Amino acid sequence: MIRAGVGHSLSTSGPEAAEHAATVAMGKAKLAKADLAVVFATVDYRNEYTQLCEAVQRISGCDHLIGCSGMGVLTSDGEFEGTSVVAVLVLRSDQLSVLSFCVSEDDRLPIGTTIRSHIQSEVRDNSLLVVLPDVRCAQPAELVQQIGGSGEVLPIVGGAASGDPISGQMHQWCGTEITESSVAGALLTGNFHAEIGVAQGCQPIGSPIEITRAEDNLIFELDGREAVEVLQESIALLTEEDIQRSGRMIFIGIAMDTSNRLPRPGDYLIRNITGIDPQSAAVGVAERIETGQIVQFHLRNPFAAAEDIRAIVNRLHEKTQAHPPAFGLYFNCLGRGTGLYGEPNHDIQIIKEKFPDLPIIGFFGNAEFAPIGSRNFAHAYTGALVLCSET
Repeated sequence: MIRAGVGHSLSTSGPEAAEHAATVAMGKAKLAKADLAVVFATVDYRNEYTQLCEAVQRISGCDHLIGCSGMGVLTSDGEFEGTSVVAVLVLRSDQLSVLSFCVSEDDRLPIGTTIRSHIQSEVRDNSLLVVLPDVRCAQPAELVQQIGGSGEVLPIVGGAASGDPISGQMHQWCGTEITESSVAGALLTGNFHAEIGVAQGCQPIGSPIEITRAEDNLIFELDGREAVEVLQESIALLTEEDIQRSGRMIFIGIAMDTSNRLPRPGDYLIRNITGIDPQSAAVGVAERIETGQIVQFHLRNPFAAAEDIRAIVNRLHEKTQAHPPAFGLYFNCLGRGTGLYGEPNHDIQIIKEKFPDLPIIGFFGNAEFAPIGSRNFAHAYTGALVLCSET
């Protein structure tokens, strides 16, 4: 049986906030001792992170503790932006084993390769890898490639730490070891099941279309026509209000399941358009692409984001009817939250409509990690929801 609970505190004292959040979490889970504590804290406590983690360990008696700093933190009680907050999720289960780690840069090996060698002997058919990297030492897409593994065999989920917007300082922790320029995380293995959804927050423009000529990250032709021409036609479908609301940012969605010729929201990997080559009429994309893939241009806006997160939550609710989740993780982009919707607590309220009593923890980060189809990916501008259930 998986028992989990979550708590938070807005106290300006790091140790006091951690003690209160951990006490609430342990009480909700009805635990005397936890196997794992996940701790997220805002940058205001940067000088107290060690004492903060010590307080969580003392209250929870946890064998493993992981976490990182965030410019905003969230739990099932709300999304906390622009305020000091510590959030703690605790869990205990005789069905789960945990391998926690904090890996720093090594001149000899890429950091993702080091993580892979550290966990590979413990990976089983049913595992979940949670990663909390510092983007200063681990470029998100490269980290996923270095760790490797199928998104079906070893799903990689998580978020890149965020921190002080002025100094760029951000931290990770494992136990009471506080680090920078590292990757903290945990491998969960055992008799459990994870359902994962990625809310992209983008409005499709036009129709799905096939890449008929491409090389590396350049699309030359779409359905036999010049890629730039198709892009221009898609943009022409937009109103000026659409363009203004999106911040004039057009994206491309790449369907990752090549057998799915009619992808829907959630099936696309959203990537930036990096530029246009007027000589070749090619569109540059921030991802390696191949001829035959289905793509669709997208526009980011709050209405699409709201519809997307609701659709993802509804889909996950249907999938978990037979095995209701015991806890959840939600990794949200810094570009979402109040800045996107103009109101606080948007996503967590939608999640709680379907999962009202579920303990959830997460933070607002610099990148998000979640599989789409059978492959692991790093994302941007997304919300990655992970629901873990007993089997």
